[in-house]
Amino acid sequence: MNLNDTYAGDSARLEANKKKRGRRELLVTSKDSYMSAEDAMQEIFARKRQRGAQFREAKMADYRDRMGLTFAECEEHDFADAELRQKIKDGEIKGGFAGEDMSFPIWSPESVKDAWMSVGRSDQPTKKLQQNILRLAQKHNWKAGLPKEVLKRMKKGGSGLPPD
Repeated sequence: MNLNDTYAGDSARLEANKKKRGRRELLVTSKDSYMSAEDAMQEIFARKRQRGAQFREAKMADYRDRMGLTFAECEEHDFADAELRQKIKDGEIKGGFAGEDMSFPIWSPESVKDAWMSVGRSDQPTKKLQQNILRLAQKHNWKAGLPKEVLKRMKKGGSGLPPD
């Protein structure tokens, strides 16, 4: 007897569940149930390395899209965080730093948003960081990265800083 014969309605739900089971089965190899601990660890670390490589590729694509670089230029620059900060400091990439010691790097509207969102996690004075972020956003016309409430306060003629 076929399960479809007893199921009321269309078989779309059954097909969806079949696809879901298929995706889950792909996550486990057929020999997983009999793997030694060493083999299992090797497979886990291989998957972890693969995810790391995918993350690095996505990060490079993100930098390439934001900064208008070709793929070859991205590979040549090999954007690591320290190198990005150094390029901003040297003036190769426009932007600046809102915090002390090259902290809170700002080089795009997205980085303005990221910096604003992480101000509270720093041990540096919040008001000073916010002022610096606003200054850099206005200087480079990256106001699109600021929160809506800040933009509303600026539109009303204020500095954009939250009230004390």
